[in-house]
Amino acid sequence: MKAATHIEIYRPFEGQLLRWPLRPWVIAWSGIRLGFRRKQAALFLFSLPAVAALVGAVRVHLRFVTLEQAESGELPGMAAMALANALGDVSKNIFDFLGLVSAFALLAVSWYGSALIANDKRLGANLLYFSRPITRASYLGGKLLAAMVFGWCAMLIPVLLICVQAGISSPNWSFFREEWDVIVKAVSFSLLWVFVFACVVLAVSSLVNRSSLALAFVFGLVFLSSGAAEVAAEVTGDARWELASILSNFGAISDALFHQPARFAWDVEASYWVIAGVTVASLALLARNIKRMEVVG
Repeated sequence: MKAATHIEIYRPFEGQLLRWPLRPWVIAWSGIRLGFRRKQAALFLFSLPAVAALVGAVRVHLRFVTLEQAESGELPGMAAMALANALGDVSKNIFDFLGLVSAFALLAVSWYGSALIANDKRLGANLLYFSRPITRASYLGGKLLAAMVFGWCAMLIPVLLICVQAGISSPNWSFFREEWDVIVKAVSFSLLWVFVFACVVLAVSSLVNRSSLALAFVFGLVFLSSGAAEVAAEVTGDARWELASILSNFGAISDALFHQPARFAWDVEASYWVIAGVTVASLALLARNIKRMEVVG
């Protein structure tokens, strides 16, 4: 029997891709579903921010209730003011809460994001992705969106919960009308934090083919660089060495954003430049490694 090749089977794709479903969202959704299958990790990473958000919402509600009772005479003025001061200003509560849940957001993005590209390389999934009409931009967008969703669950959603509670508890919705900029600042800082660390984690994940290695490298990059920067600043007496720390730069940005006492001895513009440089470098590394994965595919 003579072998025959059916050329029509191997014709190049000449059709038009459908706009729906969106390819980046399909890739992101597969990563999100796979990540949430780890029930124990999800319980640890997201239950603590949820509890912290409930505590923060209760504090904000009690502050407004205390002030209303003081105005109506239900509570003595001195006692009410002492309790209100103990509960703290709403903006300060949100600032402190951001500092707390940002650590959980970093853990969530690192834990789940470190596996998004590394496992694709280990399992050869890039051979399937790029054999289909999927662009590098769609692949990168899907992975980046998946990593950010995990960070949003740990940081953005709890912050929004406290802001909504503050607006509802405030008399005549005064928090929404008079302090709406606090909500914008909190959401903006949360989005920036999650986006930057998602880029960093995915860049590291694209360098290796083991999620455990990527996770170790991310923690080493973030925490060891912060420790080394603090030691260098102490030894040399020049606080600007802490610009090498991503965490210190985010601390300077949050201080300036919420008008808190500055903890760092440099202009906040320098921190914005450092964060921008880290993001651009991470995206450039991602684009380079994903291009190599496409060539292999």
